Amino acid sequence: MSGPNGAQAINRISAEPYYLQLAERIRDQISTGAIAVGERLSSEGELATTWSLSRATIREALRLLGEEGWVARIARRGAFASMPPRRGWLLQGREGFFENEVAGHQRRVTTQVLRAERTTLPASSVEALHIAPGSDGYILERLRRLDGEVALFSANYLPPSVGELVSRSDVPAGEGSLNHTLSEGGYTVAGASRTVEAVTARGKVADLLQVPDGAPLLKVKSTSWDTRLVPFEHHEVWVRSDVVHVEIQVGAPAPTRTASPSPEIGRIVSP
Repeated sequence: MSGPNGAQAINRISAEPYYLQLAERIRDQISTGAIAVGERLSSEGELATTWSLSRATIREALRLLGEEGWVARIARRGAFASMPPRRGWLLQGREGFFENEVAGHQRRVTTQVLRAERTTLPASSVEALHIAPGSDGYILERLRRLDGEVALFSANYLPPSVGELVSRSDVPAGEGSLNHTLSEGGYTVAGASRTVEAVTARGKVADLLQVPDGAPLLKVKSTSWDTRLVPFEHHEVWVRSDVVHVEIQVGAPAPTRTASPSPEIGRIVSP
């Protein structure tokens, strides 16, 4: 089923909140030109009717888009489509590298899949995913290029059930988005723990990224969990910081009364 202007309809059975789905739909329409930059958006009431959503949901989606720079509000005139200023790969966001660069920056990302198979997972990913040592899982290794230039090498580690879902998608062929595939399969990111570390290129990684041994890189580690706080994806990414700019925004966390993981965590680790 399609939404307005051919956009994907809101998935009523997805665990992803409606306002996030709507923000993604509007963001896609602006980035593809279906909604022109500078065009006045429909009113909150009209959007609520068009998408069959509450006005509170519409308001929250527009607030998010405003923060991201996709919507500009002008007093007494309404909300207008905008294009956010170019920024780096925002690690706090739920979007991955592909979505960030393609939808957010209108840049060309190409993917070379180096490995996609079920096999025994390394100890570090087994620990991160909270599964038994020596367990099998699914490994996805990819080399990503940004506008034709080698940008990063990534290795995703998935539990068997999640890996089975990915293996049936177009992701192992180097097409599509892993994040979207997981979300559509019911694995919505409720939170993630991410670290960034300064490292030097060695061996296989140096060869793949086409840099000399000892060249500086950024290494990003991330583990994502669902609304039940169950980890379902772990990845490690080696980034050429001369090609990809990584951005981390700092904000005050909301107070909590539990020991549960915060919705999203970004921290910098010194070598």
